[in-house]
Amino acid sequence: MNDQVKRQLQTRIESFAADITAILQQAMADAVTGAARSRPTSVALPVSKRGALKPAIAGDALLREIARKPGLRIEQIAKNLGVPSKSLKAPVARLVKAKKLKKSGQARGTKYRLA
Repeated sequence: MNDQVKRQLQTRIESFAADITAILQQAMADAVTGAARSRPTSVALPVSKRGALKPAIAGDALLREIARKPGLRIEQIAKNLGVPSKSLKAPVARLVKAKKLKKSGQARGTKYRLA
């Protein structure tokens, strides 16, 4: 290649690089300005109280299962109903407090029957 062609190519390459650099700098400036002005992207959701959660199973179904097979532990009742045993702890405690259920035993050995 002759020198004139090399100079023309070099000039165009430098011009192209300068244009690309200017475009990228403008895009970055716009992004920073937009980020500074915008509100947070995530909004905090209100936290619900533990008691506001719906139980996994209604108390009626729980009472029917215990009436059908008295003397079962929570794990066994949960297995029969097809729900996790953790989800039965609160409903069972409410039924015991309401004196609809009686319990005997302690900890994992606690068995439940109708009152």
